[in-house]
Amino acid sequence: MLGHSALITVLLGLLQIVSEVQSAQDNVQCGSFDEDNLLKQTRFAYPTEQQWLARITFTKGFEGKIRENGCLGVLISKRTVLAPAYCFVQYNGMAEGFSVHLGVYNKSTPINEPSCDPDGFCVRPAQEIKLAEVAIHPEYDSLTLKNSLAVLTLQREAKLNANVMPICMPPPHLVNQTLVAQTFIVAGLRTAEDLRLKVWVNTHSRSFCQSKVSSLVTSSTTVCGYQNMPERFYMGAPLVGMQVKNHATQNFYLVGLMIDWRWHDNRIMSSFLAIRNYLDFIYQNSDSLIVRS
Repeated sequence: MLGHSALITVLLGLLQIVSEVQSAQDNVQCGSFDEDNLLKQTRFAYPTEQQWLARITFTKGFEGKIRENGCLGVLISKRTVLAPAYCFVQYNGMAEGFSVHLGVYNKSTPINEPSCDPDGFCVRPAQEIKLAEVAIHPEYDSLTLKNSLAVLTLQREAKLNANVMPICMPPPHLVNQTLVAQTFIVAGLRTAEDLRLKVWVNTHSRSFCQSKVSSLVTSSTTVCGYQNMPERFYMGAPLVGMQVKNHATQNFYLVGLMIDWRWHDNRIMSSFLAIRNYLDFIYQNSDSLIVRS
């Protein structure tokens, strides 16, 4: 099923050890970082990577009328998920958000069932949690997608484990630093493949992106750049950066949410809503967010 049985076998065999060292995981509050996993670039991301990914579902089914038939968000606390407002309010009406799925590794695996390969190694079941409230940014424009941000409140807390963990919020000393000419990571579920994947994103200036792809949705509150692999993600895929302290990387933190992508010269250029511009709105509609200083 996965086409990488040997690697998956090693990976998922290691996951069996996770429960034995769960006390160590409990000490990680957000943005879990593993240097061994950082540079591994395969056709999928490990189940214990980018554990903050959330899949959005709707009352009329998962696909709805969202571009490329899917929408993603990012877990920022046990009861809060960020997602593009576009997923819920479009120019032609409202999309009725229903729930989020956390810990999804294989998008074809039914919810609440383990994701297993032919050799019998399994990833623990994803969690489904219904939505209690959706707060849309008051200045969201459904025509231009400007300020496309929604804060989702869950009906109950997520159960944190090796596969489900919040992302850290941007640390104060990085909030005002440039997002241009940086290297970040975006991870998500893909339109053409089942397994979750991570890719690198090299960011550019807004003017550069518009000169290459004029149709790409950008604004003064976005950051854009080329992906190192031509993979098409569902909208809302989180862009994350790495926070360094004492010459060592200590965690990932949230940079943005994918709101658009376009092909250019056999590459994909993506645009992300920069979260740092919306911290006041997020904090007003959230609780227990984690910032690592």
